[in-house]
Amino acid sequence: MLTANVNGSRSRPIPGVLGECPFCGSEMVARCGEVRVHHWSHKAKLNCDVWWEPETDWHRKWKDEFPIRWQEYIFKDQTTGERHIADVHTLAGLTVEFQHSRLEPMERRAREGFYKNMIWIVDGSRLEGDRKKIDGWQNRISALIQNREPTGLYFLADAESTFPSSWLDSSMPVCFDYRGPNSDPSSSPDTVFLLYPGEVHGRRLLEPLTRDGIIRAILTEKVSLQAIHNVIRKVRNLRLR
Repeated sequence: MLTANVNGSRSRPIPGVLGECPFCGSEMVARCGEVRVHHWSHKAKLNCDVWWEPETDWHRKWKDEFPIRWQEYIFKDQTTGERHIADVHTLAGLTVEFQHSRLEPMERRAREGFYKNMIWIVDGSRLEGDRKKIDGWQNRISALIQNREPTGLYFLADAESTFPSSWLDSSMPVCFDYRGPNSDPSSSPDTVFLLYPGEVHGRRLLEPLTRDGIIRAILTEKVSLQAIHNVIRKVRNLRLR
């Protein structure tokens, strides 16, 4: 985790200082080496959030693009009492979850149902097969033009041949980043790919963005599940040639 409670306040890791996990209350140790991103870890091995998993530096660097008050937000369902830690939760109510490791479909659906208004940012570099799929992506898309002006949106006819298949049936927007721990910096695209949920006119809707572009969209509250659905609805209403 990037934050822990120190003297009652959220704090970044401080060398030699002990913190307290804001979720389970157990003692945490600051890890402030010279190689990995500075972070906190539980002093004893125990179960904290059942959805928690070991974080890569890729994961921590993404989280750190956002204000500390948005990071590691604790959710509680007032009806059931169920609690989980969201990677990022914005003031506008959008939850952002960063996922590097494999995620079982049942757990993915559970997270989507719990957070509701959310977006995934997924490490597309994890598997060699997925890294190869993205090669030549420009040849598999067609631009969506409206009133002779580019919209920044594209149709993708065969998502299965381009993106990891385990994410294609997500009910939430999924942003694929290929600059993760297993990437080849010389060949991996700088572009991140925001894949909209569901099909539109029999194809998938895709928005290629820069990393800074998706970060700005989240910071300025231009991304939400409702906003995504509004875009999908408008595209469905277009008469396409």
